[in-house]
Amino acid sequence: MIENTLIVAGATGYGAWPDNSLEGARACLAEPVDGIEIDVQMTADGVVVAHHDARLARSTTRLDGDWLAERSTPIKAMTFAELQRYDVGRWRPGSSRFERYPARRQMDGVRVPSLRDLLAVLRDAEGPRRLIYVEVKTDPQDREDTSTPEAITEAVLNDVVAADYAAHTKIIAFEWSVLRLARQGLPGIATAHLTVPPQLADTVRLLENGDSPWTDGCDPRHFGGSVFAAIRAHGGEEWSPHAVDVNAESVAAAAAAGLKVGPWGLSRREDISRMVALGVFSATVSGPDWGQT
Repeated sequence: MIENTLIVAGATGYGAWPDNSLEGARACLAEPVDGIEIDVQMTADGVVVAHHDARLARSTTRLDGDWLAERSTPIKAMTFAELQRYDVGRWRPGSSRFERYPARRQMDGVRVPSLRDLLAVLRDAEGPRRLIYVEVKTDPQDREDTSTPEAITEAVLNDVVAADYAAHTKIIAFEWSVLRLARQGLPGIATAHLTVPPQLADTVRLLENGDSPWTDGCDPRHFGGSVFAAIRAHGGEEWSPHAVDVNAESVAAAAAAGLKVGPWGLSRREDISRMVALGVFSATVSGPDWGQT
């Protein structure tokens, strides 16, 4: 482990193994990481599952051996049993992700796992319990494809409590209402406020009052333009930005506001080392380069 900075395998180490998978989670347990991060959706029958997008993508999904011709229906419209028909262990050759991570292991027979099963893998593993960062995927700009914050947050907390894993779980989200609901439903649960990276800023459709729909009434514009003051006002304890937003100045400003810093979007050793040198609290890394020193 890198001293003082927690190293967390993003989406169960998506640069090394199938992302958001039981196979990836098990492999991570043999690596020098402090925990895993996953993204979650919820099926029509209320099962919380690990998957990044609201729909299965044609570049990452096969059905009966054939690549999907188009995106699937939303996961929220499928039962868990229906979802298990799809194989998500490979990336379509020629796709952007396939080209970006040539060393990533391609596998057959990988299914979208439930949060319950992932927690069981971590709970039953030998040695100290690893952390799990659960990114709850909701979208205030697209309620058609995603679950409501209330429904999925309650379901996530139920699974975490049932697995006796609350002390090792952190709830993270771009939609800050999820974090408020998590703290209300399970006081003391760790949370981190994700913020929209600069490259995606133009996708935010502001509300009529000028606020971002992601900030749950604590838009930075009400706090002198400070995202750190907004997070604190929202009850936050950790700022979780894309690594491009992290430098000495932003780390110092976050610390001055009483916030830890937990960047994501890291893959190269030199970038990980830069985050460690800046003294960030945790770093979410795609792998396989965990940046050991």
